[in-house]
Amino acid sequence: MKNKKILIIGSILIFILIIVGVITNYIDSGRVTTNHEPKFCIKTISNNGSKVTYWGLGYKVIRYVGVSANEPYESNIGAKMGSWFMKYELPKVENIEIEYEGKIVTINNIKDIGIIENMLVNSKYNNEICDGINTHKITLNNEIYYIKESCREIQKGEKQANISDEDLKIINQIIEKYR
Repeated sequence: MKNKKILIIGSILIFILIIVGVITNYIDSGRVTTNHEPKFCIKTISNNGSKVTYWGLGYKVIRYVGVSANEPYESNIGAKMGSWFMKYELPKVENIEIEYEGKIVTINNIKDIGIIENMLVNSKYNNEICDGINTHKITLNNEIYYIKESCREIQKGEKQANISDEDLKIINQIIEKYR
């Protein structure tokens, strides 16, 4: 009888931890996507102070800082959220070349490179290519990506992926900063 009570109490505690983990993950993911520091995490700083890891219940947020770990969260140069087993390093690319409206723009800010690289590399590509006109030519890691604004697609070789209006707007805003 005693073992049965312990098993029931243990099961209830595990269930409560899972529910609390889901709720805190939901809240913190909303905060991270709006560029705010996560609330329900334990903050650890790397030895050299350039990387801050926030540990939550079943998830973590890794953030790279520009100057010091004490600067505001909004000033980070790279942040990513995932499971406890996620590994995240800043992009190794030093610059990205974008050909747009007949001009070549070189992007060299690490934060902007990370945003564009994340959009291009993490898109889901399939074999359906639209017949639209290439409006952007992006060279990243010796690979060429084309963006077709009319189709809202990214083309990589013989494959394509969809790009949202918001992501396209972000890329165009980054390009405008460097013109």
